[in-house]
Amino acid sequence: MLIWAIRGVTFVINLLLLTGFALLYSWLQRTRFQFSIGGRFRNASQITLTIGFLVLYHLASVLRIMVNVHNSEAFGWSYLAFQIGVLIFALFFNQSRWLFLYLSVTLLLWYWWLPNVEWWGYFFVASIVMMYIAERFGRLIINRPLLYYPFCFLFATPFMWANWISLDGIEPGWLWELTASLCVFYLIWFIYYRLKCRAEWQARLIRDARQDNLTKLSNFRVFNDDLQQAFKDYQEHGTQYLLYTFDVDHFKWVNDRYGHLEGNEVLKRVAGELIRQIPQISCNAKAYRVGGEEFSFLVFDDQTQRNTPEAIANQVRKAIGRLKFRTKQGTQFQITISMGEDQIDAEDQNYLDVYKRADQRLYRSKETGRNRVTTVEKA
Repeated sequence: MLIWAIRGVTFVINLLLLTGFALLYSWLQRTRFQFSIGGRFRNASQITLTIGFLVLYHLASVLRIMVNVHNSEAFGWSYLAFQIGVLIFALFFNQSRWLFLYLSVTLLLWYWWLPNVEWWGYFFVASIVMMYIAERFGRLIINRPLLYYPFCFLFATPFMWANWISLDGIEPGWLWELTASLCVFYLIWFIYYRLKCRAEWQARLIRDARQDNLTKLSNFRVFNDDLQQAFKDYQEHGTQYLLYTFDVDHFKWVNDRYGHLEGNEVLKRVAGELIRQIPQISCNAKAYRVGGEEFSFLVFDDQTQRNTPEAIANQVRKAIGRLKFRTKQGTQFQITISMGEDQIDAEDQNYLDVYKRADQRLYRSKETGRNRVTTVEKA
């Protein structure tokens, strides 16, 4: 009874250690270091962590064998499944030549050190092949449980076989060892699954924070960031860029007459048409909903624009003006837009200067009758 209690406590402690290794390894993989030196040593830290845990488990196993050398309950096997788990996790989550190289050297020393294993070279080669598959196709394998568990047991086979030969006279307790291995493999999969769900959740939060929910265009926050970056690129490299901004004429009247649901449909259709027009304008442009019924699009390099600013503005204005809307009551209507355009100027002191000028030209278009454009060419 005492032996099984010791085994159980050892197993739980090792599971906690493996969990700690996996979480720390993942943190090193994903974290953004405050200083650039941290990023440069990311891979080295992961390699050191992996080899450190392998050595820790190995020393614990050797010490346990020394203490229980005549014990038939095979305490020497208590740590092998966890060593295999460390290898699988590290290889699955870091496609690094340096990691593969250092782990190969570590395994070479381990197999060479094993006593009583005359043909250790064959086991080493088999492990290298399995390590290569794990490193190359790990993410593909772990996403398919019917493939993942058989692969893990196949990965473990050379280690268990060599260890069984080496510990001649100490029975492994195969049922215990296979059950322990299955628990380790499940733990690795569970940690991967939870980390994957968390990463997807964080990505969704970031996407939602940067995307307008109604139109699916980038929102004002992204527009502000992109405008800042464009201004920075202009200051550092002289890269020119243009800004167009427009809003829907009499949009309040649309909401009041047809209701907010129809107004939302108008905004979605306008956004869809703008997305369709963007590739025709430039290969380096992006559209935004900057507020209410106001939209903007940036051409980040004026050399990629395929026409003059006035022609581009009128192209978008006419395309949106051709959209036809039908209410649930069968009423048809169309809309118009007013647009302003400007481009970066050498005298600009702030990244918002170009936006302010484009916005002023937008209001000039509205003041002079709406359904028109005002660009630098016409100013």
